[in-house]
Amino acid sequence: MRHSIPPWIGILAVSTLAAAAVASSAIIMSRHVERIADKPPGNRVDDAFRQTALRIGALEEMWQAALEADAERLLKAGLRDSEPSAAGIVQWSWLNPGFADPARAHRRGDGREPSVKPMLERFAKGNPGEWVFRESDVLNDSAWIEQAGHPLAWRHGNDKLAVVFLLDAKGVAEIVRTDLAKRVELALPADEPGSLEWIGPNGSAFLTHGKISPATRPDEILRHPSRFGDWTLRRFYPVGVVTSYQLPVLLGGFSLAGLLLAGGVAVISWQRKAARLAEQRVSFVNRVSHELRTPLTNLLLNTDLAMDALPVSDAKVRRRLGLIREETARLSRIVDNVQTFARMERGHGDTRPAACDVAKVVAGLRDTFAPLFERKSISCEFDCQISEEIAIDPDALAQILSNLLSNVEKYAGESATARVGIFQTNGELVVEVEDSGPGVPASARKRIFLPFERAGSRVDEGATGTGLGLAISRDLADAMGGKLELVDGGGTKFRLSVPLRERSHA
Repeated sequence: MRHSIPPWIGILAVSTLAAAAVASSAIIMSRHVERIADKPPGNRVDDAFRQTALRIGALEEMWQAALEADAERLLKAGLRDSEPSAAGIVQWSWLNPGFADPARAHRRGDGREPSVKPMLERFAKGNPGEWVFRESDVLNDSAWIEQAGHPLAWRHGNDKLAVVFLLDAKGVAEIVRTDLAKRVELALPADEPGSLEWIGPNGSAFLTHGKISPATRPDEILRHPSRFGDWTLRRFYPVGVVTSYQLPVLLGGFSLAGLLLAGGVAVISWQRKAARLAEQRVSFVNRVSHELRTPLTNLLLNTDLAMDALPVSDAKVRRRLGLIREETARLSRIVDNVQTFARMERGHGDTRPAACDVAKVVAGLRDTFAPLFERKSISCEFDCQISEEIAIDPDALAQILSNLLSNVEKYAGESATARVGIFQTNGELVVEVEDSGPGVPASARKRIFLPFERAGSRVDEGATGTGLGLAISRDLADAMGGKLELVDGGGTKFRLSVPLRERSHA
């Protein structure tokens, strides 16, 4: 049934939702939340920061001393006779001005082939991975080596030889984090206002105080750089939240929401008035069509009687009476479509299955359309393979077939060929009507089943009609539980499929 839900309900829902959205937006836009942070008095956090920085510095000095001791031991024992024991050493390289093959003077702790090869300038060949040093820079004393594009390194020389350690600063930083996390003296008392967190070089926190929200921005950030990486203190002061609303924005939003709601009510009122007027028009068309039905029936009947009473030799009058009958039949089909459309618009489009002789229905339509097809030299083949009565609405079937044959007569063109195939398969009645005409344009394939729509091209030039035939035919097919569709192929081809019900023998 059409319009089972009144359309004004949708308009009311949309206007209400729009008004609610505008009002909510006004509340959100007018709301102003101010976060007031107040730095707590005292220096306990600053003292903890200094203590932590001192401890990191002490650990760095201890690491440097361990690297120094390992370097001196390796220079005395030889590169391949000893291994370093200090934390973080990934690779050790021996720089000797007298080497014959400096490429063999590198070792990694994991046994893999070194990808970075420190070497003296005299041995450099421009190969990938070479890290070139001048003898004067590495053969004397000790120092950290920090160069962009290279890992952190430590060097130690004794005026004749030098050793270079490639270091994993991040790995040593984990040792430092563990040390700092265990130190009670670095923690703050429980009554310290606000919150804070210590972030290590790897980006994760190892010491926290208080509750920290991930979405909150810190009020103070302190950084301490070291050989292990940067250590960051993120501090959050105690805050108070003050919420206020901007009255002009709030009033403007609620006023607009009220206008939207009032506009929706006004549209509903106008629509209901228009619906009543449309219903009156449909009712008027239905009454007029009903009044036309009786005189059209009488015209058809009396035309048939007049043709039967005429002598066979009076061909001229018979032709004129035949033309009157054809046009009266055409007008009768238009009236049928208008009445069916009006009935469906009122929600009374149900069909009533009954015993139907499909062959008889097809024979009647063949006789009706034969003069029309003959006038345009259209050759139409009827192939009805249904020989027994089936349970289907005969009036609906006849009207659908009549509309499809009418389309063939209007749009197939002069000297076209057409075929009507009717058969039963898989518990369905299938009707196929096809012709060799120009077909339906691709742009109109979805529109042709809409009321009052036509192909809108040279296909329908000069053709008359209301544009209701296919729309009514599809609605009738739906009402019977089937479907009417346009099938791809040459020309135009429609297929009607209707599931068949078992006939009652009671």
